[in-house]
Amino acid sequence: MKKSLLLFAAIVFTQCFTNVFAQTKIGYVSVDEIFALMPETKKADSALAAYQKDLADTYAEQEAELNAALDKFVKDSAKMSPAVKEAKRGDLQTRISEMQNKQQQYNTALEKEKEKQLKPIQDKLLANIKAVAKENGYNHVLYKEQAIVFPETDDITALVKKKLGIK
Repeated sequence: MKKSLLLFAAIVFTQCFTNVFAQTKIGYVSVDEIFALMPETKKADSALAAYQKDLADTYAEQEAELNAALDKFVKDSAKMSPAVKEAKRGDLQTRISEMQNKQQQYNTALEKEKEKQLKPIQDKLLANIKAVAKENGYNHVLYKEQAIVFPETDDITALVKKKLGIK
């Protein structure tokens, strides 16, 4: 009796795990490929390039002004009194420090602008991936780029492209 009960429990236990694994459906998607093809990405890239150019131009102007001030200091320093020379040197050091800070500020501003431009596109892509997965019964969707081997029939990249209207 004990053996048959143990055998029955083992069969039920095995059947439960088989059902759990049989219900899992895994899909794969090439997020990078789709993201690059989205029209919104191209617009965002153009906007970011323009923003980056504006920042670079502003920085270049300020750097040119600082270099001109440094050249003038070097040229005129022989004629300056020690007190004036020290005051000008201190002013130039402050301006150099400010330029270094501005470069960091511009990099931070560029990163914030990237986030602002790309986040809605990423959210849209993720929502469409989730919708395609749900419509097609996938429990899990993994990055295709990170999979070494996977069944081609579970690649949902084309389905997501279709849903987004990308050819």
